[in-house]
Amino acid sequence: MNKKKLAGLISLLCMSPAWAIEPFTVKDIRVEGVQRTEAGTVFSYLPVKVGDTMGDQQAAAAIHALYATGFFKDVRLEVEQGVLIVLVRERPSIASIELNGIKDFPKEQLKDNMKYAGLAEARIFDKGALDKAVQELKRQYVARG
Repeated sequence: MNKKKLAGLISLLCMSPAWAIEPFTVKDIRVEGVQRTEAGTVFSYLPVKVGDTMGDQQAAAAIHALYATGFFKDVRLEVEQGVLIVLVRERPSIASIELNGIKDFPKEQLKDNMKYAGLAEARIFDKGALDKAVQELKRQYVARG
């Protein structure tokens, strides 16, 4: 079997019968695109193992499981001669946090609260967590009024 795309998006797999793939036995699994995440982490979340039969449902479940980790912004599966190739693009992580111009709140307390909200150095950046933290800071600032 030549290099065929198994899946691009879960919705394509789930909604389009044209994306039906011929089931095959997984001879090996290769992970590409990881930089900060260990390949072993990807394997641990992957619901497919060597020797399993891979079809539409298994491909959809694999993509869903990897997206659900929150580590990746893109997940694709390809197959080449029975080898399942998992291609991922990691979400960005937070390199550093700097607080400037803060006078009304202690910086360490603010950093601790940000960490509690999921915003800390080396963590995967979550825009939703940032938005919640900003709203909470605004609420606290107004409440001090």
